[in-house]
Amino acid sequence: MRAYRFRYVRKDSTVIILGIFLIIFGGIVTFFTVKKICVSKRKKYDDFILRNSICLKQLNEINNRYQFYPIIDLNQEHTYDNEKFYDNISCKDYLIYQLQFIKKKVVDQIGKIDINKKRYTEYVTEIKTIDQFGRFYDSPGKMKIKKLLEREKKIFENEIYSAPITQFYLTVTLYCATIRGYIYSRKVEIFYDKDIMQFIARLNKKNGAFYTDCEIWNSICRVERGKVSNKMRFSIYARDGYRCCICGASGNFAQLEIDHIIPIAKGGKSVYNNLQTLCHRCNIEKGDNIY
Repeated sequence: MRAYRFRYVRKDSTVIILGIFLIIFGGIVTFFTVKKICVSKRKKYDDFILRNSICLKQLNEINNRYQFYPIIDLNQEHTYDNEKFYDNISCKDYLIYQLQFIKKKVVDQIGKIDINKKRYTEYVTEIKTIDQFGRFYDSPGKMKIKKLLEREKKIFENEIYSAPITQFYLTVTLYCATIRGYIYSRKVEIFYDKDIMQFIARLNKKNGAFYTDCEIWNSICRVERGKVSNKMRFSIYARDGYRCCICGASGNFAQLEIDHIIPIAKGGKSVYNNLQTLCHRCNIEKGDNIY
């Protein structure tokens, strides 16, 4: 008798689980069927609107008359593996240094943004003249007018150009990392077109290869000096056999340093063929001389 009851309860539970499964499955099938019907119906309305809407045709004609310049990314970033250089070099210093090479692109982008701003103002003014929805070249037949108007306005809004960037700015991001590349510190600063154009104007004040603005020149020198990474430093030491290139000193007491053959103050760059290993004494005696 007990075994019979156990089998009956087990069979009843199986039926309940199967019933729940069928209900869930039926619900899923119904959901996707209804969704498919709705999508098909919406597509029918959208196709009619795209072919016959007078407002959309007017909008497309306006869109074809207006083209906006693309804006390229000129943001700057750099990673230092020397904490002393990272602390000493500001985002402003790094931007001033980089503007030597990208100032033409920056000026070009600022000019294009100004043009985009003026064009977009004219564009929006023209768009506002289109205010009569629900006008179609062909009869909508049995389609619901309210639904047509809702879809027409939605499509119309999606076809309007989004506002372009109206102010130029640059983001400078500096990182500090270990020699193996693990980043453990970061500083970020944003510079807007007005300040950037002032930097460019100051950069344009030159006497030959040198900048007459002391602050600008100091920024450039700090960044140039900071290009000698720890990884680069050890590579120079290895190349020179861990010996001073002037007196030949080596070993634990030599106090080896990296020297710019042509000093930064005289236009020298932080590149391998302009760097050498010197001991501290020879580096002090050399000073800003070239040898």
